[in-house]
Amino acid sequence: FEGALDNLGSLKQQYGLAKSANEVILVIEAYKALRDRAPYPPNHVVGHLIGSFAFIVFDKSTSTLFVASDQFGKVPLYWGITADGYVAFADNAELLKGACGKSLASFPQGGFPLYS
Repeated sequence: FEGALDNLGSLKQQYGLAKSANEVILVIEAYKALRDRAPYPPNHVVGHLIGSFAFIVFDKSTSTLFVASDQFGKVPLYWGITADGYVAFADNAELLKGACGKSLASFPQGGFPLYS
């Protein structure tokens, strides 16, 4: 998780989290709660988040990678495919340039795809 949530306090109450919970804990717990509450897809958690953010959650139980950013793309997130076929993410494009070459791109604003 990179960024900050303006509504962290109210979301902690909504999800029954401890006052000491930070944005990372909130996103993970909200993701799990919505994932387990079919038919709500886990990407609904992004609709409740107010602020500037980008995050990645790997769901080991489903082998799914959930990637999200705020709708304005205030927190930079870049991605690309490495020479050996791996997907790489970073908040700094320079970190990925050598490994990803021409496949390097900005992550879509407000994007929240699920990768299996």
